[in-house]
Amino acid sequence: MRVVIADLDPVRTKMLTDELGERVLGVAGDLSLEREAQRLLDETQQAFGSCDVLINNMAMTSTDRFHERSIDSIRREVDVIMIGPMILSRLAVPYLQKSQDPRVITMSSLGGITPLRETPIYTAAKFGLRGAMLSFALDEELHGIKVSCVLPTATDTFMLRQEALEGGSVLNFIDDPQTVSAVVKQVILQLETPKLERYPKTSDSLLARFAMLFPNILPRLLPLFEKKGRRGLKRYLADLHKRGLIEEVDGELRQKARQHLNASST
Repeated sequence: MRVVIADLDPVRTKMLTDELGERVLGVAGDLSLEREAQRLLDETQQAFGSCDVLINNMAMTSTDRFHERSIDSIRREVDVIMIGPMILSRLAVPYLQKSQDPRVITMSSLGGITPLRETPIYTAAKFGLRGAMLSFALDEELHGIKVSCVLPTATDTFMLRQEALEGGSVLNFIDDPQTVSAVVKQVILQLETPKLERYPKTSDSLLARFAMLFPNILPRLLPLFEKKGRRGLKRYLADLHKRGLIEEVDGELRQKARQHLNASST
């Protein structure tokens, strides 16, 4: 495969591109902006002449509660999680339609099925993104592109580690977070045998979908789930310590990677 990596951070984009070699193109930019999404597609076309697969993997989150959020922060999170992938997917259609077997694979989330009270904007945007991609997929006979989603539960990434430190949803830690490679495996399966949706952790996905059949029981179920999640969060933080991924700075736990990113951005 020839791969195009797009990221907001130009430093990390170049580092990863250099590491992976000449078959990889790195494009830095804010893909929530239409002009940057179009530039990504144009540079892909210029470098490789075609685009066969688009993988939408844009996300952010904040643990600030809904009643405390600024209006600008709400708009920004919705733009990144939902509007950005939808615009990029739309702009990519004429490029993908030139392929013999075009695909769009979007990283959604179980947060797009089950509400997480600590991250309501994330939940809202993932709900919307999932719905948009399911609708896009069902229209395949008109546009000819196979569209599918992968819906992970909590995954051991920089974003989840930060959420663990900042008081995010303890529901993420009912079970041990899955590895990135487990999610990547589902993306590969979507390339081989596409389905509308795949769930890296079957047990979590069944629980989430079952709970949403009866949303009125959520207030009664939530305390039970959260009790287990708090125990899981303690285990996860202890594991991050053991792996040397977090450290205490001025009495506060921080990710070592965040220290590096702050230094590289100044």
